[in-house]
Amino acid sequence: MKELTKEQRQIIENKIKQEVENFNTFLDRQYCIDKIYKTIINRIKSHYDIGFDFLTIIEKNITEIDKISYEVIAIEEIKQILNIEDNIRYISGVFYIFGLSRTNLKTQVHGVVDILSLFETYPLVFDHCIFTQRIGYFNQITNIKKISFLNCEFEEQIYLNFQECLDIFQMDNCVFEDRVTIKGKFNDNVYFNNSIFKDYANFHTCEFEKTANFYGVRFEKTPNFSQVIFKGNLNAINAKLNFTFDDLQQRIKQECTSYESQRTTKKAGVIPNLYQEKSLDKFANDFRDSFRTFKNALIKDNNLLDASNFHKYELYCKEIELKQNWDKKGENVKNTTDLEKNVSRIRDFVDFLLLGFYRKLCDHHTDFLKVFNNLILLISLYILFIFVGSFEFDLEKKSIQNLNKTSDMFSYLTKVKEVIINFSFMQQYYNHILISFVAVCFICLIVIFYKIFKNIKLDFIIIKNIIFKDIIKSILILCVYLLFLLIILIYINIYIPKNQNNLNILSNIGIFFTFCIFYLWMVCLNTLFLRYIFICISYIIVIISMGANITILNPFIGKLINDKIFSNDPLFIYLTFAYTILIFLVLFSLQKTARKNSIVPS
Repeated sequence: MKELTKEQRQIIENKIKQEVENFNTFLDRQYCIDKIYKTIINRIKSHYDIGFDFLTIIEKNITEIDKISYEVIAIEEIKQILNIEDNIRYISGVFYIFGLSRTNLKTQVHGVVDILSLFETYPLVFDHCIFTQRIGYFNQITNIKKISFLNCEFEEQIYLNFQECLDIFQMDNCVFEDRVTIKGKFNDNVYFNNSIFKDYANFHTCEFEKTANFYGVRFEKTPNFSQVIFKGNLNAINAKLNFTFDDLQQRIKQECTSYESQRTTKKAGVIPNLYQEKSLDKFANDFRDSFRTFKNALIKDNNLLDASNFHKYELYCKEIELKQNWDKKGENVKNTTDLEKNVSRIRDFVDFLLLGFYRKLCDHHTDFLKVFNNLILLISLYILFIFVGSFEFDLEKKSIQNLNKTSDMFSYLTKVKEVIINFSFMQQYYNHILISFVAVCFICLIVIFYKIFKNIKLDFIIIKNIIFKDIIKSILILCVYLLFLLIILIYINIYIPKNQNNLNILSNIGIFFTFCIFYLWMVCLNTLFLRYIFICISYIIVIISMGANITILNPFIGKLINDKIFSNDPLFIYLTFAYTILIFLVLFSLQKTARKNSIVPS
């Protein structure tokens, strides 16, 4: 390559110095000048080697010194702040920091103390990177450029608090091991597609001007979208919220505890109205608002099926909120207003019980199998009460008819068997085929049961203590309820007139509420082990009873079919009355759950 003249070198150096002086950087300026000058010389040499005119190359590079200076200084700043040596490219006005995805390796980013300054200054794309340190603290930054994280892993917390994001914000196919807190206004599209949030995600007070994409996102803990504004569309298709009612309750309590610790450590008046006293029910309402926001956005996009799940979580929060309202101390009744407040609290308590019942019964009309199992539990419990109570019915005629029909059916099956055996091949090798078939079935059963019990044994060793504690706790709760009922019956006995039969009245009331208590206890069981045992037994009882006489499953309806099925025993009438009330509630939930979308308000 030809050598630059002294004048050409001077022009380039002066232009570089001018650009570096005007550039706001923490780097040593002489280092920047030398780095830029070296980059320009290498560019001139590479272009000259492929045949470009020497003077044309020099003129072009001199005119582009401002762009070259920006690129070189930016790359050097990114290297120092992120503590990486290479894997940085400047393409189409964006800085790409990427890992070696072809060999399944990722760039480990260790030094992220001042990474927020990069977000404010440069448009960045991180591809296949691992962040080993926390990103961001409680201080707010102003505006951030375009930021994209593709296939990245975050091992520590993320706290981004900014005024506006001026361009696209993207975190696709990322894994967040720790908490994520993002607060700010997004002026362009936002993408969190197929990302996994293993800890809490907080988007409190965010504002989305355009489309917010949460396609395929998995939240393993309760996210917070309270007071979020979606001005554009929301894409939450295939979003998975892997948490239960207990997880949500724990998350709300943690949020309240965290807020309270901040409120007590802050000096009064530093940030007005930010750390005022706030009760737990207010936090539950905030979380309810976040789920309602998601639900309304999905309804607006006519995505009713996904909206139903967010409505379920909204009702979870409402139940927690009502419980906290009930736990508050009551007002002393001094006037009509105080009386109305106490009545309102009682109404809230009834609503709380109703929400809890439907959560346990059918998960707020979103779990068809759960409500169907509860229907089977109700029917089997009713049959058991009839069996234990030894209620007598005139079923002789019906039983004979059923027996005759059963005999005809077995006779028909016997004829079919004889026809099959009469084939020459079957007749010749019948014993061998039968033995082989039984042997194959037996081996299959052994393999299946081995795999099942192998897993059960491993799990059972781990959780057996928890199971036994839950079973004992559940039985004690049932005993408390029955004891409470007994106390109430004794108290009622005081007010029964002497000319009435006390025993009959108390027995009728007792059988009614005992049946209700047993069923509600079975529905609300917290131990899955005991619940599954009850469900398996219930299916067997119901199937056998249907074979014996299907009309006994609902005697009020069965009486229309067979007037001899009904009993005049008062206990049976009260038992059947309680059963009928409960079964109508369960059947209502069953049909509503089957339609699924009906729980979403139109």
